Amino acid sequence: MSKNHKRSKRLKSEKAKVKLKAKTIHQLTKGLNATDTSFKVKKILIREQLKQRDETEVLSTRKLNIDDLLTRFRHHNSTVRQDALKQLKDILLQNPPKSLHSRLNSLLHGIAALSLDKEKEIRTNSFHALNFILGLISNEQLTPLRKIIISYLSCAMTHIDPRVKEDSLLFLDVLVQNCNSALAKDSHKILPNFLGMICKLHNEGSSVAQLTTTLHSKNTNVKWRIKVLERLANLFTSIVSYRKLCIGTRSSMPLFVKTKKYTRFIPVYSDSAIQFCEINLDEDISIDNREKETLSIEEFVKYVNLLMPLMSDIWLEVCPDEKIESYTEITILSETAALLKNVIVIMQSIVEYIDTLDQDDYSVKCMKHWFKDTFHEKYMKNFLSRFPYGIIENWYNSSTLPQLTKLLKTLFLKAGPVWYSNCINLNHTLRLIIEASSRLPNKELQSHLYLIIGDIMLNSNLNELHREKIFESFVTILPSLLLKPSIDDVVIRMIGQIVIRFKEWIREELIAKHESIIGKLYEFD
Repeated sequence: MSKNHKRSKRLKSEKAKVKLKAKTIHQLTKGLNATDTSFKVKKILIREQLKQRDETEVLSTRKLNIDDLLTRFRHHNSTVRQDALKQLKDILLQNPPKSLHSRLNSLLHGIAALSLDKEKEIRTNSFHALNFILGLISNEQLTPLRKIIISYLSCAMTHIDPRVKEDSLLFLDVLVQNCNSALAKDSHKILPNFLGMICKLHNEGSSVAQLTTTLHSKNTNVKWRIKVLERLANLFTSIVSYRKLCIGTRSSMPLFVKTKKYTRFIPVYSDSAIQFCEINLDEDISIDNREKETLSIEEFVKYVNLLMPLMSDIWLEVCPDEKIESYTEITILSETAALLKNVIVIMQSIVEYIDTLDQDDYSVKCMKHWFKDTFHEKYMKNFLSRFPYGIIENWYNSSTLPQLTKLLKTLFLKAGPVWYSNCINLNHTLRLIIEASSRLPNKELQSHLYLIIGDIMLNSNLNELHREKIFESFVTILPSLLLKPSIDDVVIRMIGQIVIRFKEWIREELIAKHESIIGKLYEFD
């Protein structure tokens, strides 16, 4: 009885539980459980593929024309932009330059815009492409397009990204190599950008600037300033060369007379042969534009007034702080020597540019006096007071020889009278050169030094140098040079010229050694 009671009780509890309804399974009818493998196809049409290409159109290896590549230059993906540059390079290499002349405007605009790209590889490749294009076109073809390039160069040099600003110097190298005349014409737009790379003005329009320090950069301050000053020196050299070229061509150009309202006659006369004279009774706007393109005297003075103190400060930061009790050589680092070289080239270019200006102009005369009065004392104190400098043992190698020769010619032949008029004696420097010329093993440098000494002695405008005692002692030992085992023909010609002019100083020595000299001639034969 108890067992049945328990069983019935369990059954009641089981029936009392909530039961879930089972899902009804419907069986598929026959034929509907088979897999359908059929599919539908819809055509995909790309409009660019439907375009009919001209057979004479310039295409890349991927059948893209120049317009397609220029569009991809503005793509958001850097890989697409990089690939478009490679395709353009293929077009430039495989097609003649004449086929691209009609697209120069768009090409230069698109490639120059990549100089502002955030990817370094794209910027570098754009400079290579720009260098290739500029090497194929002439200055006449570039003249109407130079504003595009100069604008992008200015944007790159003043860019907020320091990496773009650093690569802008490579952009400038390409332009200096291919179109330095265009840079010279627009120099007033480019020169102020260099100051922004190395200094900061206290106020806009202020004449006081402060050197800036570059933090979080791979380059040190010295290396960065060397890069900037090197490009600035190249730009100044281009300006001076273009200025000299204009002066040379101006003499061969027809005489141009610009008339005014009060002009009553035109004096056309010349001491030379027949010369063409162009007379324009109307106002010629092109001449005014031509004058605006060049660097005006006011802008030049303002720029030099900022640049010269900056270069002195840059040099004083790296120059060894040594007191020179005697005339000894100061050893400097290679970076310091490179910086000094660029500073000297810039200063020399500034002086050469001033010399190319119209010397009869009153404003030019005032500028020359201003330049001398303002910077002469600082230059002597900061640069020449520590001269000479030494960097390597073999300082007379082939790479430094042209710079040394140019420096000595400028120091003695061009600036000699100026030094003596300002009571600056060159006797010690001259003695060092004469002593070096007699003991150097390098024959090439020795010949250059002898040529410079000979030019000094034969120059009639250097009477102050001729009065130095070191000259007389040098002339008296010249016959001894003829008794050496080997002698350069430059020395023989120099001795022949000096004997004619300074025979009183050399006569006794020649008489005493004339037999030995004649005997030496037989040995040479």
